[in-house]
Amino acid sequence: MTERIFLEGDDEIVDGDAATHLEALGYGTVILAPGVVHTEGLPLELVGQHLRLSGTVNIGFHNRLSDFMNNNDGLVHLREVTVLRRNGDPTKVTAPSLWVNPDEVTLIGETSDVEERSAGGREYSQKSAHYLIVVTPGHTLTGAVHLNPEAVLSAFIESRDPTWIPMTDVRTRSLADRRVISRYGFTVINRRHIVAATELAPGLLKGRGVL
Repeated sequence: MTERIFLEGDDEIVDGDAATHLEALGYGTVILAPGVVHTEGLPLELVGQHLRLSGTVNIGFHNRLSDFMNNNDGLVHLREVTVLRRNGDPTKVTAPSLWVNPDEVTLIGETSDVEERSAGGREYSQKSAHYLIVVTPGHTLTGAVHLNPEAVLSAFIESRDPTWIPMTDVRTRSLADRRVISRYGFTVINRRHIVAATELAPGLLKGRGVL
């Protein structure tokens, strides 16, 4: 499950993200048409530098979100969409469907119960977890990548493939407002948005390792 943490500060938050502007434009609330209810799909949050959305995605025959994203060549069709504020609170801006350019998305987190899936099941049973600190244009985050025992972490980080990196136990902090922290059991991270990355130093607390 996704856990949202909003740390109270001294000042009121002034949003500068897409949610504020969409509401200001009078986009308003869009109600799903009668009879148009999408019950299938993987519940997700898509997070970019200035846009955060919740909705569902049908990953088709793929077993994992990472497989779906790494084999997707076009826009991602998100259904039952709600535009979220930077801290994850829902706005009144909703839509039955929305097409999103994945190149502009930093991370996609599963919001359903992914305890079994986040561990990777049998696929991760023979893999080693490496905890990373990652900096993107809009966030810092910590999380674990799972590699084969013979894999070299530096080679994995330096590689250009796959574009979407599966990570578990992810904790993010917004650079625009450091009080906004989110947690995801399982996410995929857009490698092209990684500005810097390093392995989490031994002894640091995984849950508090965000810069």
